[in-house]
Amino acid sequence: MTQRRALCDDLSAMELSDPFRAEVGHPRRFPVIDRRTMPTPADSSPLAAGSLEAIVAELTEGWDRGERPQVEAFLGRMSTAHPADIVELIYHEFCLAESNGLAPDPSEFLRRFPDREASLDRLFRLHGALSSTQLREWSDPDILPEVGDEIGPYILKRELGRGSFARVYLAEQTNLDDRLVVLKISTRLTLEPRLLARARHSHIVEVLWHGSAENGTLQLICLPFLGGATLASVLAERRRIGSRPKSGRDLLSDLDRVSAPEFPKANLARPAREIVEGLSYPAATAWTVARLAEALDHAYVRGVAHGDIKPSNILLTADGNPMLLDFNLAVGWRLPGASDLPADTGGTLAYMAPERLQAVAESQRSSTPSAADRHRADIFALGIVLLETLTGRSPDLPQAKARTRQEIAVMLVESGRNGDDALRWLGRSSVPRGLRSILARCLAPDRADRYGQASELADDLDRWRTGRPLAFAEEPPWRFRIGRWARRQRFALAATVLALVLCATAMTVLWSSFQSTLRRQAEDKLSLLWDHDEADVFLFRRFGNWSPEKQGVAAENARKHLDRYNVLEDADWRLRNDVRNLPEPERSELEAWLLEQILRYTRALGERPKSPDDWLRAQALLDQVVSRTPFGPLQTQRRLLLEQIKETTARPIAIPPGNPARSALWIEDYLRGIEAEPRHARAALAHYQAVLKARPDSFWGHYRASTVAFRLGDQLAAVEHLRRCIAQRPRNVALRAQLAGCLFMLGQYDAALEECTKALELDPDHTVSTRNQTYVRSRLGQGDHVVSDLDRIELLTGSQNEVLTLKFRLEAMGSADRTGTARDSNHVEPIPMSDEEADLDTRVLRATQFRDRNRPDEALLELDKILRLEPEHLEARFYRAMLLRKLKNCKAVADFAYLVEHPRLDELIPQYKRAVSIYHHRTSDLLRANQPAAAIQVAQAGLVQAKRYQSMLGESHYALARAYASAAKSNASLVQRVVEELTEVAKTNPKLLGESFEKDSNFDGLRDRVRPPQIKSR
Repeated sequence: MTQRRALCDDLSAMELSDPFRAEVGHPRRFPVIDRRTMPTPADSSPLAAGSLEAIVAELTEGWDRGERPQVEAFLGRMSTAHPADIVELIYHEFCLAESNGLAPDPSEFLRRFPDREASLDRLFRLHGALSSTQLREWSDPDILPEVGDEIGPYILKRELGRGSFARVYLAEQTNLDDRLVVLKISTRLTLEPRLLARARHSHIVEVLWHGSAENGTLQLICLPFLGGATLASVLAERRRIGSRPKSGRDLLSDLDRVSAPEFPKANLARPAREIVEGLSYPAATAWTVARLAEALDHAYVRGVAHGDIKPSNILLTADGNPMLLDFNLAVGWRLPGASDLPADTGGTLAYMAPERLQAVAESQRSSTPSAADRHRADIFALGIVLLETLTGRSPDLPQAKARTRQEIAVMLVESGRNGDDALRWLGRSSVPRGLRSILARCLAPDRADRYGQASELADDLDRWRTGRPLAFAEEPPWRFRIGRWARRQRFALAATVLALVLCATAMTVLWSSFQSTLRRQAEDKLSLLWDHDEADVFLFRRFGNWSPEKQGVAAENARKHLDRYNVLEDADWRLRNDVRNLPEPERSELEAWLLEQILRYTRALGERPKSPDDWLRAQALLDQVVSRTPFGPLQTQRRLLLEQIKETTARPIAIPPGNPARSALWIEDYLRGIEAEPRHARAALAHYQAVLKARPDSFWGHYRASTVAFRLGDQLAAVEHLRRCIAQRPRNVALRAQLAGCLFMLGQYDAALEECTKALELDPDHTVSTRNQTYVRSRLGQGDHVVSDLDRIELLTGSQNEVLTLKFRLEAMGSADRTGTARDSNHVEPIPMSDEEADLDTRVLRATQFRDRNRPDEALLELDKILRLEPEHLEARFYRAMLLRKLKNCKAVADFAYLVEHPRLDELIPQYKRAVSIYHHRTSDLLRANQPAAAIQVAQAGLVQAKRYQSMLGESHYALARAYASAAKSNASLVQRVVEELTEVAKTNPKLLGESFEKDSNFDGLRDRVRPPQIKSR
């Protein structure tokens, strides 16, 4: 208004201020006029009802409502003291008419206001002169705000697009919690906000607010921020990728890559995206354009024609909905027969209908098109958009430099660009036939041949997409309609096809269900066998026990397991449903385990003394097995049985040539480990490691490796193998009980307690886990829990003796008492028990207590009882040998000789590191028996064990030095060996080179020669 008042006050000065160049380079604030809240005469605002500002606001609001009020209605409220105000108001009406798309006639205004004729005439002449010079400068886009500026409650965050006289920004609306909106700012007053409000539709962008800034110089339109991107950006992304889209999912992927990053993905609405995602690319395009056609038809019915349909004016929102944008060039009418529509010259040439191009080319002679003609031109443009989206090919324009818009339009008209070239190219494209017919109707050169309304186009697109006949466009030939007919009749066709293949499908389903049932039954049977403690599949040691838990009878256990799969009666047990229907990993594991049971069973039968019938039964079973799986350990066991029964005339069995299948070689190693395990633990472990190298996830390979590692004292390895087993069978209570035991031995009491808890969650009545939990809690000082655990064990076992034994072991182990206070086992009075009540390991503990309380006779008596019941109880024999040696009893010699020769001595030393002294005592016994060569061998073996477990190194070197010294008396070459070993003794335990060395008869005659330099002669 300030510019117009200056124009009215001084027509000759022509000094029109530019308010937007005051603070270049700095964020600026622009006052905003909200046309919805401008004062009216009835308002109690500071503006007087008769002031020029209030009347201008009221006049503008009336034009915004479409009422077109005239100045005459307001003259009675104005003061005659300011005639320039009346001229300004008249001029404001003239400008409002022009900005609303009308072509106001200056002579009409001179006729209406004859008393102001002179002033108005000069003003209108100046207006015409400035329309191409000074007023054009007012509309210069350079005066538009920049990113970071504030316009009323809006802060401009990012520029989204720009045109010749407008820019579009992403903005924050500060008075509504900084919500993101789209703000369009233009230097021209247009009908766009009014037409958007009139044509409101789900696929037309909605206007939230509109107003002006700088006294009407800038028009503001606030639109919702819906994310996504324009169709032009999506098509450009696809052209960048270079491949043809195949489905609606490709369209959405392109959209997501170019979408506005500020829109939160979590807020995406799904329906439209789900529709598009499930369609082919042509069908997705048809759905999208059909929605735009519905929006176009809705606007037409409400008196609005868009006038500039093109991909850059189509928004694909983040949720996949197409929206019409930019009604800046749109025109509106109130009645269907409106004749006062403005001339049709705006729009984008590449998307113009032929008649619109003709109008641009011949602007002087063109007639004003009707509303229906404008609508058909929009349909033509939408057809071009449909074609471009389907093919990715943009419409071409003549390549000409420095051409005006009219000149380009003339070139297009002269070249015959009237839709024919698009139709000719369409015939050579890969667009589906039905869509070609629709496009031919849209792009008809004669507007009368096009769709009459966009709703018809939407109907045909939806019909083609759903396989129905087209209603308005020409149907393709019958050979092209077969596929559409098939799509339309897909349910009937599907039913027919289903009926034809029903029997085969039913048989397939039934067979699959039957196989699934068999597989599930096989898995359930295996789980019942392996995952239930009652099956005695997993035999293990308790904490601190030397004997296995529930050892039972080997032949009995093995036969029980073999009977479950009828292995003894059926040579083809591998073909049983409960074997062959198992998944491959479990089937192979079961086969290996059953072969293990066969080996254990036949070995147990062969060890029965004077039982030839049992030997023959074992041989018959091995004959049957070896004929199918000739694994080495099975053949070895069969050969031993034949030698045992002195069968020299036994018929040879047909053994398949060569070795077992390569895939089963790991079973060979597994069985060799089982074969070696009783007496050669380290060799067995090597075989199990070979199994795991060939089959890293072998369940039984890991389990057997864990048991051997436990026996050899490698608790860390045992824990690792058990965890791999539990990963495969997490509901196995026995495995968790064993893992708890290993963790207990490592001192990881919290982890052990956690495993006990998990085991008891699986089976609350598992006695072993309850007992394990008691040990762990006693070490953690949880006295009250220990008492409750003991009560639970008595309830589960029904035996007071079990509780007494457990209490004794806890006391003997120096565990915590009821209050959690540690107690010394040497001050615990042994609990009196009968031979039937105490297990062997408890007796060992009681014997050590007798020994520690200086009651050797009672200790020896207890140890003798143990060895009568179990001669191979190495812990008891070790204690007895040491006690006898302390008492200088010659019977110790036999015990030490037995221990040194026993193959399982490797398992005793990890549990009792001082057991390395067995080799030292045996070396002394052999030297006293004048067997230096044997003594050297024993001493060398003892040194190997001492180095392995880092125990008694000095004593081991000293024992070997004594043996070498004894042999050196007859072999002088060994003197240097004596020196070397004594040197090591001086490094590790020099106290041994004191009085014992000086008095040791084995060094007589050599003492001065072999004495280490650091040891002075006494």
